[in-house]
Amino acid sequence: MSENRQFLEKFFPIASFIAAIIGPKCEVVVHDISDPERSIIFIENGHISGRQVGDASTDLVLKLLKAEAYHEEQFIANYKASGKLGQSFRSSTYFIKNDSGKLVGLMCLNIDITHMEAAAEWIQHILQGGSLVPPTSIDSPQEDKQSKEYLQGNADDLLQHVITTVLSKTSIPPDRLSSKEKIEIVKELNEQGVFLLKGGVSQVAAALSISEPTVYRYLQKLK
Repeated sequence: MSENRQFLEKFFPIASFIAAIIGPKCEVVVHDISDPERSIIFIENGHISGRQVGDASTDLVLKLLKAEAYHEEQFIANYKASGKLGQSFRSSTYFIKNDSGKLVGLMCLNIDITHMEAAAEWIQHILQGGSLVPPTSIDSPQEDKQSKEYLQGNADDLLQHVITTVLSKTSIPPDRLSSKEKIEIVKELNEQGVFLLKGGVSQVAAALSISEPTVYRYLQKLK
């Protein structure tokens, strides 16, 4: 067992403690950042997002690692996240650092507020005196387009989500993009932390209809 893993295991009881206090609608996850493809090493109430031990980091975790935002902050709190089934979450992340101040892991809290948002909409209708119309779907509301994190399972799901999200910003088919446009897309994907994952280069190459060596060449141009 690695030294980092032993250090992170000290936070498992804290994660269970938090989950027990907040309740079954709160998922608490401990990530080991040394292995982004299988970063989840402990999870309470994983049924909420459908994730389990051995699953990958999220898109936000990759961005945090790439941007090294943890140098300035101890945590980030109360941001929006969404799940595979359209759930809405109020999420927070604590940066776990070792005795030397090096980041080794993350503890993430994801509180399912899907039904709370539906209830809040009903209450707002009542307070405003308007007609009381139920939401289109209480159980599966549309995904909040302002979400900052997507809670998925394995690394392939994560890569697919990030690549699809970035490519959706252009209406031009990948095989008709110019080299300059493809370089810009590779730049954004790099900033999203896609290439921290082992399958990142091959999936990006396939999505952009280019070869893997071309992806590496584009990355070299960005340095």
